[in-house]
Order: sequence, then C-alpha cells, then structure tokens
Amino acid sequence: MKNLKITLSFLFAILGVQFAFAQGPLEYCNNRFGFCVEYPGDLHLAQDRPINGDGITLEAENGTIQLVIAGSHNVMDWTPEKIYSFEKEAFQDKHQVGTKELKYEADAGGFQAILAAGADVEAIRMWARNGVYVLISITGPQAKTRQIEALWNQINVKFNT
Repeated sequence: MKNLKITLSFLFAILGVQFAFAQGPLEYCNNRFGFCVEYPGDLHLAQDRPINGDGITLEAENGTIQLVIAGSHNVMDWTPEKIYSFEKEAFQDKHQVGTKELKYEADAGGFQAILAAGADVEAIRMWARNGVYVLISITGPQAKTRQIEALWNQINVKFNT
C-alpha cells in the first residue's frame, strides 16, 4: 500500500508539471503589416529567423514540421493566383521532381493550397487586405500530412484594420 501511494504521488507530480507547462494559443503580431496570427502554444521558435525581422519561423515534431508566417506589401499588385503561382514555382524548384496539387482554392481575398513533391508536403494559405498580404506556409514530410493539416486548422489570422 505504501508503494502504491508513493507511485501515485509520483505520477500526480509528473502530471502536475506537464499541466503547468501546457500552453494555450500564442500570438505573433506584425505592426508593420498590421496583422496578428494566433498559433498553438506547443510550437517553438526555429533557429532560422527572417533577416529583416518581418515574419517568424516556428517548429513542431522536433523540427520536422516548419511553420513560416510572413507579411508583405503587395507593391506589384499581384492577384492571389499570381502569388500562388510564385509559391508553387518555388516549391517545384526546391524539389526538382513532379509536384502534385492536392488542394487549391482562391478568391479575391486569398488562397489555400496543399502541394506534394517527393517525400514533402506544403500547406499554404494567403490572406490579402488593404494592399498587404499574409502568407503562412507549413512544410514537412508527407508522412506527417495529418499533423500538418491539423496545425493548419489551428492558425487564425486577424488584420488590425
């Protein structure tokens, strides 16, 4: 009985520590482009950071999944379709193998797409408002597609205007 109490006390202590470290959603805000992105609190900052300080790179699954949040002024007045074409071309250039478009939807306010090539997958969303766009890209191995899509559905973007 004494061993059972010690074991239970130990388990409750471990669970208490895990609960204390469990985080709710976190937020990244970019005042230059006027947006905030809410993301799951279990993601952590990647070592690679944008040189200009605009945007953020987060990691999950020990770095096998990367989430990049970036904003930009749409100085070229590109449509969502044009921005998507640029992103798709960059994905193709990186992988140098056939790219499959698993999902693509676009309207005047942005697009969402899922691309696959080789062993990798990329889920991309873009929102446009008032001459600014926010681009969120989540990349990882195709074996982690379910986790990438779950993460994709936990991202919320809010514009300050």
